[in-house]
Amino acid sequence: MSTSYRRIDAVIKTGHILKYIGSNNKPVTAPAIARATGFPVGTVMCHLVSLAEHGFVRQLNDAWELGMGMALLWARVKSNLETQRDRIDRDLESISIQGGN
Repeated sequence: MSTSYRRIDAVIKTGHILKYIGSNNKPVTAPAIARATGFPVGTVMCHLVSLAEHGFVRQLNDAWELGMGMALLWARVKSNLETQRDRIDRDLESISIQGGN
């Protein structure tokens, strides 16, 4: 039996908002995010306050930037990749040693 899943619009919107904030070198305002994404300012604000509760963004006066929650997620991804790289390096070393015998 084939199962198909539908996209969740709120998650898609959140992704666009986070990508826009992350693409800027300085904090951005909700109206700027709304213009860039095409979402109403009220929608953007609802997403921002929800994201802020989890530390994924933080507010600086009237602007927003990525928060430590995003940094922690990236640190986990980086750590996992480094662990995989270490394992792959050991496997390659083992293959190299075995191939030389």
